[in-house]
Amino acid sequence: MIYLILLVGLILRLISLNQSLWLDEATTALVAKMPLSNIFNNFLPNDVHPPLYYLIVKYWSFVFGTSEVALRIPSVLFGLGTIYFTYLIGKKIFNEKTGLLAAAFLATSGLAVYYSQEARMYSLAALLVSLSIWLFINKKWIIFSIILMLIGLSDYVALFILPVFLIVGWKDWKKIIPGFIPLLGGFAVWSPIFIKQIVAGLSVKNSSWLDVMGAPTLKNLALIPIKFMFGRIGFDNKYVYACLIILAGGVFAYFLYKSIKSSKLLWAWLVIPIVLGVVVSIRIPNLSYFRFLYCLTPFYLLTAYGIEKLGKKAKIFIVFIITFNVMTSGYYLFNSKFQREDWRDAVSFIEIQKTKNSITVFPSNSNEEAYLYYAPDAKITGPDGIRGGYSQIWLMDYLSSVFDPTGTAKSKVEALGYKEKASYAFNGVGEVHLYENSH
Repeated sequence: MIYLILLVGLILRLISLNQSLWLDEATTALVAKMPLSNIFNNFLPNDVHPPLYYLIVKYWSFVFGTSEVALRIPSVLFGLGTIYFTYLIGKKIFNEKTGLLAAAFLATSGLAVYYSQEARMYSLAALLVSLSIWLFINKKWIIFSIILMLIGLSDYVALFILPVFLIVGWKDWKKIIPGFIPLLGGFAVWSPIFIKQIVAGLSVKNSSWLDVMGAPTLKNLALIPIKFMFGRIGFDNKYVYACLIILAGGVFAYFLYKSIKSSKLLWAWLVIPIVLGVVVSIRIPNLSYFRFLYCLTPFYLLTAYGIEKLGKKAKIFIVFIITFNVMTSGYYLFNSKFQREDWRDAVSFIEIQKTKNSITVFPSNSNEEAYLYYAPDAKITGPDGIRGGYSQIWLMDYLSSVFDPTGTAKSKVEALGYKEKASYAFNGVGEVHLYENSH
């Protein structure tokens, strides 16, 4: 049965896998092509993530390349591994049936499917945290210590799992504390770059960008359970969306309530990282729901146990949740509106329409990675490079509300005598404005 569940999970994760890369995934692709010295000396000090995922993708790309599908396959494999360890954890803590049920929920989960298709480190972090929990409950301390180090080198927010081991396993503290030594050793080596990342993160003052990073707001906190249930989809009619949230939230809350006295480990795994995320976000914003993807496993394990306690009535709710998950996953997989930023079509359209004497302008001197992925030789610039002499200027509206809220780039273009001739919209990318020289 677990292999059938893994097969279903694989099929769902392969659908629409070739959709366009979005900005952060394009960053992953460009990093994979960098020499190692450039990654560690130039890129990572200005990034907000540890190096392990980038290194995995770099060496993976040596063999499989950097196409959209190739870049995402590692995350697909990490996602399948998380399903399997969800099953093993459920089987160990509860019974095989609960483990299978939780694995089935995770296999069909809209949020898990989405991030198993993303060329970023969140699927890797979810796998490593699940593996660390399985090693912890089986008291395999040597491998446990190695996995803790790998978690620290994969995603900083995933380290919020560490207090769980100390709180739940305090009787084994003599075994757990030494397990932190490889992690501390790894951070000692990594600390020069880590300090630079912290300094860069603390220097961010743009309130809009802080919200994107995950400011400690009620909205960002509420989005964690909502996205756990619904994945990345939404509804234009907010009243319908609100009613669905209340309905689904009530169902899941009931099952979680039924499992309230079940496993201290699972409850600690679900709650403690999110609480720490709120506290740390006061100083360093990180309260974005996708950063807590690794808490989705205890969410479904506790849900599965709560359903199992219903006895004969359980089948109805099992069908309900799996159907609900398949529908939300399908809504994402077959509806481009909920898929990633469509840079592939945007760049293709612009580069075909461009004249020889034209340039693409971004509202900031960054965020150009996705454009460069699809058009490495394209003529692009930030607002500092805006000047006259071009027959056309293609002005991107991407993230202008964050980096150019006053419309400086647009004002510069119009001040040079250019007039807007047309505007085109692309999913996730926003509007692209074509300006031509009026002289």
